[in-house]
Amino acid sequence: MWLSVSYQPVSLFSLKRSDATSMAARSNLVPTPYAIKMALLKVLLESQGHLHRNDFDTWISHQFTWIRDLQVYIQPPERLVVNRNGYKLRYYDQTADKADKSRPTVPMQDGFVFREWVHLEGNLQICSGLTQHSQELERLFAQINYFGKRGCFFQYLPHATVQTEQPQWQPNPNQSFTVQPMDDLGDKSTFSKINPFSTQKAQLDKDRIIKPGFLPLELRGSSARYDFYQRI
Repeated sequence: MWLSVSYQPVSLFSLKRSDATSMAARSNLVPTPYAIKMALLKVLLESQGHLHRNDFDTWISHQFTWIRDLQVYIQPPERLVVNRNGYKLRYYDQTADKADKSRPTVPMQDGFVFREWVHLEGNLQICSGLTQHSQELERLFAQINYFGKRGCFFQYLPHATVQTEQPQWQPNPNQSFTVQPMDDLGDKSTFSKINPFSTQKAQLDKDRIIKPGFLPLELRGSSARYDFYQRI
């Protein structure tokens, strides 16, 4: 079955693009499949991980596999406004030797950072499948309260959840005017590769892949401080 869920944004949204740097970061317009799957894994571990202390490796391997293999389609809200902001701040010198015990403090330096925040007007819809775990997937989606940057809150709408035999929508390049890089899990990725506490490292284009995604959004207005998109 295919499962379609909806969320109402309750705060500004921000999710750095995969090609962003720490000092200059443009935001994705909507959550990517990778971000959505990471949110599913987060609530799965928080709600059920403590029940599998004795068989954790076997359990998480099975759970990670079916979440990894989900096909995820995103339907953006009706209108989006991207706000561009610049901040001047002081931060620790990344080139300093923090292990030098003779240094009284780690030196600070001035810097300028660029960030984008997205105001979403309307509901964000996510369609995922094809899976035999529809009921468990629905329970996990119901527990998610933010996507992207921590604090970018979304309210799950239980009345808008639908199970169908076919996806309710799919990306259509012929009717899409906006391209966004969409990162996703590779088909051979494992939990140990994306686990931050593991010594194994994820490899780009193998464990985490980036493909162009087509969004049915049209740029209706733009200036030095904002972009305004409307869904087609």
